[in-house]
Amino acid sequence: MTYKRKVGVLGGSFDPPHFGHLGIAEHVANSRQLDEILFVVSHIQWQKTAVRAMVDSYHRLAMVDLMVSDDKRFLASSIEIEHGGDSVTVETLESLRTLDPTADYELIIGSDIASRLSTWRRSEDLEKFAEIVVVARPGFKIERSHESFNFVTVGGPNLDISSEKIRMAVNQGVPIGHLVPKKVEEYIRQEGLYR
Repeated sequence: MTYKRKVGVLGGSFDPPHFGHLGIAEHVANSRQLDEILFVVSHIQWQKTAVRAMVDSYHRLAMVDLMVSDDKRFLASSIEIEHGGDSVTVETLESLRTLDPTADYELIIGSDIASRLSTWRRSEDLEKFAEIVVVARPGFKIERSHESFNFVTVGGPNLDISSEKIRMAVNQGVPIGHLVPKKVEEYIRQEGLYR
């Protein structure tokens, strides 16, 4: 029997990426015995752009690339940026499967996202292309109404970090060294982001 690579797909705006993202990736990579995790940076996250403007995808990809550079299992992926337009997860998974049909894919989402998964475009097709791994987050539980998905649930690091809090801290001149890797902190400062 031929061994199939197990690839995790962790998508998001990463505006900015932080230790919470890294902690989840490390935990899932170890508990699910994944060979690699792709940090897929969204181009236009259509459910968020109506609420707020995001930093250009070029900057977000650069920060993710800096954040994951010290772990060979982690890769920054520009697949959604290259595709252009709205980022649609099922289309990304289809593209990944086309690029490498020999791998098994696992879509990594938080329990906060799991409760809204049915609102995603073509959500009913997600499991054709990937197993859905839900990382438990404090204060969020999966409702019975979402049992139509065959979630695999794993525990997660209990880190109360959000990109929104980081953006606010930078804007107010509050230190963020305990929230993001040093390389990311330096990039934010050098590029004058979130001011």
